[in-house]
Amino acid sequence: MRRKPQRKNLNRGKVFPLPWTFLALIVLAEASLICVFKVEASPPARAALPSPLGDRYLMLVNTAIANQMDAPKMAQFDRSPYDGLAVSFADAYDTSAVLPLAPMQAQVADWKKSTTKQIWPWVYLNRMVGVNDSEGNPDSKAHYFQRFQGLDLDAKAGAQNDFLENWRNALRIAKETGVPGIVCDLEFYNNYKAYDLSELSRMTSEPQQDVLNALRQLGARMAEIGAAEYPGATLWFLFTGFTRPDYRVIDGQPYYFAATYIAEGLLDQIQRQHLPLHVLSGGEVGLGYCHNSVDDLRRAIEKRAAAFAPILQKYNGILELAGTMTLWSDRSAKKNWVAQGACGTSSASTVEDLIPYMELLFRSYRYNWLYGSPNGGYFAFQSASAPRFDAAIRQAKSRAFDAMGSQPGI
Repeated sequence: MRRKPQRKNLNRGKVFPLPWTFLALIVLAEASLICVFKVEASPPARAALPSPLGDRYLMLVNTAIANQMDAPKMAQFDRSPYDGLAVSFADAYDTSAVLPLAPMQAQVADWKKSTTKQIWPWVYLNRMVGVNDSEGNPDSKAHYFQRFQGLDLDAKAGAQNDFLENWRNALRIAKETGVPGIVCDLEFYNNYKAYDLSELSRMTSEPQQDVLNALRQLGARMAEIGAAEYPGATLWFLFTGFTRPDYRVIDGQPYYFAATYIAEGLLDQIQRQHLPLHVLSGGEVGLGYCHNSVDDLRRAIEKRAAAFAPILQKYNGILELAGTMTLWSDRSAKKNWVAQGACGTSSASTVEDLIPYMELLFRSYRYNWLYGSPNGGYFAFQSASAPRFDAAIRQAKSRAFDAMGSQPGI
């Protein structure tokens, strides 16, 4: 069985428990399924689409994989305060043939016997990311990832086509089952060095401008498929990376990291073609999972809002910010990345101490996702673990909504 990709705290230097030092550059560069709150915006240049998520939405993200989600797990999740769950039908390192729609339909039909909550299909860009052996990720060793360098931007290796088919099928099953949209993870699990546009150019043996154009074209293609398969869908990205426009400075010119140009291409195409799609930037990078105090979280929210202000204005009516954080049961339960950085030093000792953090998050964003990591002792599908977390989340939601009254927003 493949090791699941671990979500991590990109608000600090440690990303994975393995010594992949390049990941720290991404973390330090960024200062970065939920509830409802209004994000500041200029007078709309384009009318915002009615959101299929409603006023408030809370999603659970915990690396759930479809073939591991049985009836007891779904029944436990059904008792939670979440509105939705992100589930991948093919994990980040999957190299098997693209799963046809029929098995996905059968799987969802089976889940519906145990839960009335929404199951969001989760798609990984990593399907088309070539391995970097020097990073030592044992899950990236499949020959499939060895056939191309960097990203399969020219689609000659077939990996880009596989990713786009996963993307297409996720949209189809989301539409069929009445889920508001899909979750997309743009993380380069196989090759973090490829986030650097100059390195990606070297890896693909293509001029830097051609690589940048290809990234944007990929995003545009994703938008076109999205609009064709599921008009009105919400595309929930766990991060977009717009909070750091100078991740890499090349010949005096600042650049985002490569994944951001995919998101940019998607947003530009939605805007140019007036496509009926709603995009969420999840905050994994720009906000991060952990903060030393509630005040630190408040400052991070404000800093992110300032960094995103011109982007939100540019894509007004299309793009919105979502919030995120991770939880832990007690200090003694923390391990790996949750025991380090802001997660390790947070003033919150228990999940109950995290209630004010969640309350602030839920008051600040209309849509939020919580990362339920075993590294924090959070096992969302186990009756011995989940109820305590569920109670804390419910209390935070109640406090946030009571403070807001009927008006979303801070």
